[in-house]
Amino acid sequence: MAFRPRLGMATLFSVIVIALFALGSWVMERSDKEAKPLEWQATYEARLWAPLRAGNLTLADVEGVMGQRGELWMISADGEPQLVSRHSVQSDDADWRLQAVISLDDQRMDSLMAAQDWKADMVDQSVSPSVGVALVGQPVERMSLTPYEPVETQRIIATLGEPDMRMEVSGDDQAWVYGRAGVVVAVTGEQAHSIMFGLRGNR
Repeated sequence: MAFRPRLGMATLFSVIVIALFALGSWVMERSDKEAKPLEWQATYEARLWAPLRAGNLTLADVEGVMGQRGELWMISADGEPQLVSRHSVQSDDADWRLQAVISLDDQRMDSLMAAQDWKADMVDQSVSPSVGVALVGQPVERMSLTPYEPVETQRIIATLGEPDMRMEVSGDDQAWVYGRAGVVVAVTGEQAHSIMFGLRGNR
């Protein structure tokens, strides 16, 4: 007896069309949900992150890339003074703060502390732009990018890959360490709050 399909050809064709349409919709939906790399990585890799890793980045370089002078601030980092330059960055339809830590020798730091009358328990202090003009050739030690709204950790993984190490800090707080890149990401749960560049064991 010859085999006769229980479904007519027209019906079978309709089922195949519906199945293909459903598959296409599923693929598109899945693609939409896949995390996309953050744009700042490609934008600044060659001009900021790579020179920073090589120890060749200066304040003048940062200002050249950003297209303007940043705002200078004296801040307290674990009770120690730091001079930083801050820039506003727009990337991935979000606002970020780029901060560069400027390296100063003891004499220059002592002079700046005296001029600012700086104390360890003070809030961040604005520094005159004229100071930045005098320090444009100073090296940059570290940098950080801080979003004004937290970023999903999947975006970080899509941008930097899986971290080499996930260090528990406290509670849901973790430090994601990318050793070879010298990057540490501050994470709470499924959200990233800050990305720090230029962090090395010998610095």
